[in-house]
Amino acid sequence: MAEKKRKLETPVDDVAAAEPEGKKAKRESKKEGKKEKKEKKRKEKDADAVNEVEETKVKEKKEKKEKKEKKDKEEKKEKKNKEEKKEKKDKKEKKAKKSKDVTDEDEEKPAEKTNGADAPEPEVSQDTPDAMDIDGEVEVKDEKSGKEKKKKDKKAKKEKKQKEQDQEQGKQQTEENAEQESSQPAPKQKAARFIVFVGNLPYSANTESLTAHFEKIQPISVRVATQPDKPTKCRGFGFVEFDNYDRMKTCLKLYHHSSFDDGKYPPRRINVELTAGGGGKSEHRKAKIEYKNQKLTEERKRQGQELQTEKVKKHKAEEAPGDDYANIHPSRRPRMA
Repeated sequence: MAEKKRKLETPVDDVAAAEPEGKKAKRESKKEGKKEKKEKKRKEKDADAVNEVEETKVKEKKEKKEKKEKKDKEEKKEKKNKEEKKEKKDKKEKKAKKSKDVTDEDEEKPAEKTNGADAPEPEVSQDTPDAMDIDGEVEVKDEKSGKEKKKKDKKAKKEKKQKEQDQEQGKQQTEENAEQESSQPAPKQKAARFIVFVGNLPYSANTESLTAHFEKIQPISVRVATQPDKPTKCRGFGFVEFDNYDRMKTCLKLYHHSSFDDGKYPPRRINVELTAGGGGKSEHRKAKIEYKNQKLTEERKRQGQELQTEKVKKHKAEEAPGDDYANIHPSRRPRMA
C-alpha cells in the first residue's frame, strides 16, 4: 500500500512543477506580443509622420506651381491687351492717313485742271471748219461735262462716308476711354494720421513704460527712438499715434508737462507736441511742424491766461467780506432790514 501511495504522489508533484513553467511561457509570450504591438505602433507613427511631411512638401510644390501659372497667365493677358491696344492705334492711324491722302489727291486734281486751262491751246488750222466738225465738238463737250459731274458726285459721297466713319471712330474712342476710366480704381486719398511727439524722456524709457503712461487715452502705436549701437537705450524722445483727433487733443491738453516715472530714473516733466507723419528732414515737413506747434503754443498761452484770470477772480471773491444779503435782489433788501 505504501508503494502505491508513493507512485500516486509522484505525478502530482510533476504536474505542480509543470504548471508554473507553462504560466511563465504564457507571460513571456504575452510580453513579446505587447512589445511587437508597441513596435508596430511606433513604426506606423513614424510612417505617418514621414507621409505627412511628404504631403506637406507636395502641397507646397503644387501651390508654388499654381502661383507661377497664375502669374504667367496674368502676364500673358497684359501682353495681349497691350498688343491689341497697339493694333487698334495703328489701324486708326492708317485710316487717318488714308483719309488725308484721299483729300490731298482730290485737292490736287482740280489744281491740275486749272493748270490745263492755262496751258496754250493747240494751233487751229486756218481752214474753215465744216458743219460736221462743229457738231462733233459739241457732243464731246457734253460727254466731258457728264463725266465731270459723275466724278464730283462720287467724291462728295466718299467725303460723306469718311466723315461718318470719323464720327463713329470718335464715339468709339470716347466710349473706350470712359470704360477705361470707370474700370480703373480712383486714387485713394491718404488717411489723416494723428501723431504726437513726446520729448524729454529718460534714457531708460521704452515702449512698455510709455504705453503705460498714456494708457487712459488708448494709443494705437507707441514708438521710442533708440540708439543704433544700443537698441535698449532711449534717445530721449518718442512718438505716440491715436485713431482720432479728439484723443490727440486730450493728450496735448492733459499730458503736456506731465511727470513721467518709470521707476528707474527720478520723475521728470515731458513735452508733448505736434508732429507730421512720414519722417524725413525735408524743409516742407519742418515748416509744417513749426506752423502746427506755433498754433499750439498760442492756444496754450490763451488757456494759461484764462486760468490765471479765473484764479484772480476766485482769490478776490475769497478776500471780499461776507454779505448776508448777497443772494437777495437789491430792490428787496430794504424790506429785509
